[in-house]
Amino acid sequence: MLRRLLTALVDHVRSRAALLLGALLVALAAGLLAPSPPARTVDAVARLLGDAVGGDVRPDDFIWEERGGLLHDALIGRRVLFLAARPAPGVGGVGGAADLYRARVRLTRSGRPVSLGGVRNLTETPIGDDRDLVARGARVAVTTAALGGVQGVSLLDLRGEGAGRTTGERLRAAALGWIEAGSAHGVARTEIAFATPPAEVRLDLTDGALVMAIGPERLPAALDLATGELNTGGKDLFGARAQRIPRPSRSIVAVAQIAAERLLGPRAARVVERMALGADRLLRRRPREPAPADPEPAAPPTAAPGGWPPAALTPAIDPALPGEGAWVAANGPFLPSPGGAEAADLAHFYRTFVRPDPARPEARVHLLAIDTRRIELRLQAGHDAPRPTVGPRGAGRLPERPAPGEGAAKAAPGDPAAPGDPAAPGDPAAPRPRAGDAPGARVVGAIGAGGADRTLGMIAGGRALIPPRPGAPTLAVDRHGRPLFGPWPAEPAAPPPVDALLQGAPLLDGDAPSIEGGLSSDDDLVTERAALCVTGRGFVIHGWGREADAAALRGALAAAGCEAGLQLGRAPAPLGFVFLDPRDDGGWDAERLSPAMSLSPEGLIAGSPTPFVTLVLREPAPSLPLPDEASWAPDGGTQPQPRWLPAVYAADVVHLGARVHLLAFSPERFAFQLRAGAREIAPRGAPELPRALANEELTRALAAVGLGGGRRRGARGLSIGGAVGLRLRGEGGLLVVRDRGVEILPSAGAELPAGADATELPLTADGGKLRPEAREIGAMRARAAACALDGGAFVVASTTFDSDEAATEALLDLGCARVVALDRGTHRSAFVHRAGLPPPAPPASGEGEAPAPTPPQASYEDTALFLLEVPMAGRARRLEPVTR
Repeated sequence: MLRRLLTALVDHVRSRAALLLGALLVALAAGLLAPSPPARTVDAVARLLGDAVGGDVRPDDFIWEERGGLLHDALIGRRVLFLAARPAPGVGGVGGAADLYRARVRLTRSGRPVSLGGVRNLTETPIGDDRDLVARGARVAVTTAALGGVQGVSLLDLRGEGAGRTTGERLRAAALGWIEAGSAHGVARTEIAFATPPAEVRLDLTDGALVMAIGPERLPAALDLATGELNTGGKDLFGARAQRIPRPSRSIVAVAQIAAERLLGPRAARVVERMALGADRLLRRRPREPAPADPEPAAPPTAAPGGWPPAALTPAIDPALPGEGAWVAANGPFLPSPGGAEAADLAHFYRTFVRPDPARPEARVHLLAIDTRRIELRLQAGHDAPRPTVGPRGAGRLPERPAPGEGAAKAAPGDPAAPGDPAAPGDPAAPRPRAGDAPGARVVGAIGAGGADRTLGMIAGGRALIPPRPGAPTLAVDRHGRPLFGPWPAEPAAPPPVDALLQGAPLLDGDAPSIEGGLSSDDDLVTERAALCVTGRGFVIHGWGREADAAALRGALAAAGCEAGLQLGRAPAPLGFVFLDPRDDGGWDAERLSPAMSLSPEGLIAGSPTPFVTLVLREPAPSLPLPDEASWAPDGGTQPQPRWLPAVYAADVVHLGARVHLLAFSPERFAFQLRAGAREIAPRGAPELPRALANEELTRALAAVGLGGGRRRGARGLSIGGAVGLRLRGEGGLLVVRDRGVEILPSAGAELPAGADATELPLTADGGKLRPEAREIGAMRARAAACALDGGAFVVASTTFDSDEAATEALLDLGCARVVALDRGTHRSAFVHRAGLPPPAPPASGEGEAPAPTPPQASYEDTALFLLEVPMAGRARRLEPVTR
């Protein structure tokens, strides 16, 4: 038997001798034609590494990891870390930025490289330039520079860290570790971010610390490798913050999508993700959604002036389900629920549901309306997504709680204290104060925001993680806490200055064209989805569906009156809405709006791997700084609608021994009208200027501010309703009055905007500095000065003094950049009349008594600025470019 087998084998080989000989010759030729292994030199190894990634590696930009033994290095390869700069399109002219890579190099016994494989990009910051590679043992560190400064420092522990409590979680973590770092245990990360990026950072690694020399001054700092604590030696000039990046626990759908994208490309990844989501739905066998638990309201709530709560929606399917389209209060378990018919009892949130698709009557979209008059939005980046293209990742944490004894933050009715123009997105200028960011701002909710697409922009805390993409649908938050929706503008229109930004796929018609490679390519996929939008009344609507396509979201939010918006994401990203309440012990209480939502309250509190939107209560009192002994309070007069949300605040301060009374008028609550005084001069041939309010206007007038009258000789300019009563002289300041705001400009060279009124006034401060005009001594009388802050707040300071210095200094202390004295030249006593305000007690300044205020009149002997109440709608707006 054995002989027969051997004979058959020999005959088989003989019959195929020619084929075997040909294969041997081909292998020999391939070996002869293949390039020889690189020489055993540093330059040769650098070229080998650079060729592997299509970039450039300098001889001093790679470091060998520890040896694995002769056989290991020859058969599997020794790991090497290297910085490689690949030619790539940059931002702002920056290109060819370097990333930190890891690879395996097979070595001969003499140490000569044979081949290279297993290349992994460990930092993936295509815009950020990784520099200054240092290593010690299993740890390696690099700096990441972009936008004119060092954005952060990354410390990697190549030993990785454990992940997952269950076998499935550990297996998924091991698969991701191998895909992303080339080892099953992955890489442990600690990142240091700078609020104000320094020009340079020098690094050194010791056994116990990462030592840094920051900035040109070489300020010392050290990161403790055992505890992760950052010690800046008490001089934290650049706002350095360190955080350990947790290893995320991903779903099997997310693992499949990431693996497919790395191995097969983005298009194949979308196909695999579709299949994985479909399989996940079948395996879970989710039941149909139960009927909503919200009770059907006995009667629809009465809408307050300004359009809140929203009007009931007309269901698309007849007959409607109980409660469908009817808004009911949804303040959650932590905010007080409305308890009466008074406007002050209206809820901060209202919810409803609709079935937008008659072809799929089982599909529901749940809507949550957010009162942006009392709620401000903030954005937080996750510690895993989005992966920044510029520098360090986000923290993924809820805002820090206030320390014991700290007061609540005062969110601006329109403007924080910082004067001047805000920085552009990603500007490495020092961070500015932002409304609601200070400790004490009460967080009441959070919204899951997906955000894993690196082709779309995100800015958080004033720092650009991914620069915005022109034309992409955007949710932006300006420095005053106002949400802005719409396509991100491109040049030549300048983008508006914002402190936070999130971009997503198109939602409504006209939001933006389809984005290649974004979520819009999967609009027909039925899965969990969420979106945010702004209504025509300035309120924000959150839409969520457990099993919805983009058309279902679009139909539901269009029915709710939305005009612009964006998709927040879809499964497998965690989505939904969570009510939050801070506890006295520093923790949080949390509850989902619906148990079916995938956003985990526990994961959100512990640290979210994905971005989210936080909702904070808006304190209407001004955030303008005052001395410790002073505070802002409603002035007691008649407030504009809604009456329960004050818009006029008062405070008293002392300057140069005089008591100065401050009145701050919130933006978006008043219309402004300028009327010429009865004694205002009128040159021969000049058109007649309006001198009195109409009866309808007088009923809405809540304040009148006297501006004095013009002198017979050299009268200051005055223009109302397009009619120029007195020509502009180009001297001093120009108070420009539009329907919904006031602006103060230098009069010289100013062009009066179409439809605006204007009056020239003495300019007593400019650029945040006092001018000599403020110190001109005159009679002791009632004087007033005014400024318009960046966010639209209008502030008047009145006192009794012999110059305009005291009132001007009081406004400068608030952060005003430009101040005018309210005196057109006749030096008459200034006045501020407020509706519903009783005469105050005589001032105790010792410098004289201010005149008692009275309700506004239809006209005055002096030219006057009238403030007419406007019912307050929501504060959310369409995103508009800034023209320069």
